[in-house]
Amino acid sequence: MTGWLTQKVWRAALAALFLMVLAATPTFAQHDGAISTPKANATLTGTVTVQGTAQHPTFRKWQLDLLLDGDPNQATFLALGEKPVASTADLTTWDTTLYPNGEHLLRLRVVHSNLNYDEIFVPVTIANAGAPPTAKPEVASAEEKPDVATEEKPAPAPTPVVFRTDAPADGERWIEVDISDQKLIAWQGDVPVFETIVSTGKPGFRTLPGEFAIYLKFEKARMRGVDYDTPDVPWTMYYDGDFAIHGAYWHNNFGTPVSHGCVNLRVEEAKALYEWASKGTRVVVKE
Repeated sequence: MTGWLTQKVWRAALAALFLMVLAATPTFAQHDGAISTPKANATLTGTVTVQGTAQHPTFRKWQLDLLLDGDPNQATFLALGEKPVASTADLTTWDTTLYPNGEHLLRLRVVHSNLNYDEIFVPVTIANAGAPPTAKPEVASAEEKPDVATEEKPAPAPTPVVFRTDAPADGERWIEVDISDQKLIAWQGDVPVFETIVSTGKPGFRTLPGEFAIYLKFEKARMRGVDYDTPDVPWTMYYDGDFAIHGAYWHNNFGTPVSHGCVNLRVEEAKALYEWASKGTRVVVKE
């Protein structure tokens, strides 16, 4: 009888201990972030404020993208933050008129220090009056012909980036980056054929001076580091290890050092420079 009572008391004590531990265990959210506004399946027009949270014990950054038609291969950058957002706050103000009508996905990615990340998706519909829907490929039958009277005209092309054409044909093509002036000049011989402002490395991420040469070119590249993971970096030309000249679609602060050491250009300028330069093109970076 005594042994039975002892076992009963012991089991009761274990059960009470388990309940105490369970009560003391902290409860974590299912995700590292949330999009609170706009709500799922909301219809959006005009300018919209996106609100939410983004935090993690080893937080590195958050990034907000729009997936056109819900397709990750059509991800369009909207905003980036390098500080956690613990309580609901404005993440970005977004002009939906710049994007096609249709059913899309907002994607909030919270990146951890080990470059793992959590993703939160919110379906939304953009419905601006007069805006074209997302273009979808269609296969026409052999008998079908476009109706000329109703055929849509293509959107106007962006203003082209023009290089001077009066440089000596046999002049060496080389690129100069001036860190002090935040400027890039493309030279052909001794003629500057193109000049623009750029963004080089911010404090703590110095763009190194020296003489280099382009050794790799990619129309799109994924760039990852300790505190960033950026997909589809356009018109990328590596000239020294991980340092590259490339387009930047995620900011418009050209003329100010904001990069992680690379040389940032406007996307259309990066494309033109990419097509002008080749592997082996000399790159001179000066302070």
